Amino acid sequence: MAWTSASDVINSWIGGGAPTDTNLVDSWIARAERLIRREVPDLQARLDVEADVEPESTELLETTKDVVVEMVTDLFRNPEGRRSTQLSTGPFQESVTFGGDNPGKLLLTGDQLSRLRGVGLGQRAFTIDMIPSTSPYSPFYNPEAWPC
Repeated sequence: MAWTSASDVINSWIGGGAPTDTNLVDSWIARAERLIRREVPDLQARLDVEADVEPESTELLETTKDVVVEMVTDLFRNPEGRRSTQLSTGPFQESVTFGGDNPGKLLLTGDQLSRLRGVGLGQRAFTIDMIPSTSPYSPFYNPEAWPC
């Protein structure tokens, strides 16, 4: 089941150079969605649950569409995979540098992945205070509470 359509990508395009070949856009959308399904295997089940909730919610579906549109748009903005380009004519120069670790590739960033995985899923960082509360070095130390 496709979550995103070519019109979602084309209608979200900012600036000139929007893609016009909807078959090509659909092809890259399918690739992006396969990558998402591989990285977030429970996403479709969560989308199905979201659709069955009363009142119906579409927040996760819209977030998923946003991520797919971002992935495909980034790819179409730099199809040659260039890191930077520079154009100079006489005293005028124009330079463009593309962001990301792999420009021109279909990527799912860490931020996009965290938006799709949702809150409370996956591993979380934590700390364990190894200083006993009876130690004067502990932030919880209270000398009046402990007999000496």
